[in-house]
Amino acid sequence: MSEPVENRRRLSRAESVALLSRPLAGVFSTLHPDGWIHSVPVYFLVAGSEIKVLAEAAAVKTRNAASAGQATLCVEVTDDTVRSFVSVSGPVTTRRPPPPGDLAALDEKYGRSDFATVDSPDALILVLRAERWIAWSDWD
Repeated sequence: MSEPVENRRRLSRAESVALLSRPLAGVFSTLHPDGWIHSVPVYFLVAGSEIKVLAEAAAVKTRNAASAGQATLCVEVTDDTVRSFVSVSGPVTTRRPPPPGDLAALDEKYGRSDFATVDSPDALILVLRAERWIAWSDWD
């Protein structure tokens, strides 16, 4: 058995949601039908156990999520000497067209004004239902 690490701890669900609520980019990963992993930076929203990502129907991440039905989002942040990360995985569905409230919330979270003006018939929201959570913090 491994010995416990004294400068590491699990994050609570509330701490995990707080980290995901910060205006950080996440890395969204999906599995291609040929078996390779596709990981891309994304802007996202967290709403309870749902992670919402704006995408286009033709995007690789969208096609892979539809094919595999699963995805993972990981976020890492370093504050002074403390490093924290959250990784969530689960099934993915789509919402088309993107709900205007989600687009406005993306603008608010990231201090932008262009998400709410998305007017593409190809636009959609990928909704990852977070069933598996891994969240740690460690420090020097």
